[in-house]
Amino acid sequence: MKEQRLKNNSRQLYTVYPHMIHQLTVKKSHELVTARYSFNLMEMRLFTLIVSMIQDKDEDFKTYTIPIKNIIQTFGIKNKNIYAEINQLTTSMLKKIIIIPIQEEGKDKEIKTALVSSFKYEVDGRGVLEASFHPVLKPYLLQLKSKFLLYDLKNILKISS
Repeated sequence: MKEQRLKNNSRQLYTVYPHMIHQLTVKKSHELVTARYSFNLMEMRLFTLIVSMIQDKDEDFKTYTIPIKNIIQTFGIKNKNIYAEINQLTTSMLKKIIIIPIQEEGKDKEIKTALVSSFKYEVDGRGVLEASFHPVLKPYLLQLKSKFLLYDLKNILKISS
């Protein structure tokens, strides 16, 4: 798999392109898989696409960039108002809370957080979306060695509802 990396303002950026989609895998901890959250189809696809950009060796989250035209191609979107839809989609995702059940010191507890901490959206016509994960999700998405689900990104793209 060819990995696309760009340097921008001393932060590491990962960019995904349509030719990479069938090579990407999604890796989530068991806790994240069993967590409670409610996403519509587009929210789930976008979240999964961003998760697929995480590399096994990553020790920290990066800023993940996706050109909007690649989202259109990847998901087969034919909506002429896609830029407005992406703007609405990202706003909606930032409002969604996930509840992750955990065990600490023999007690059942819950973590409540947003799945994505921020989106940056270029509205000047270039149409690039940048996403960042909330740091509390590190143990559920980074450096996973056991108790995780691994699947090909292309499988989530087949889901139609």
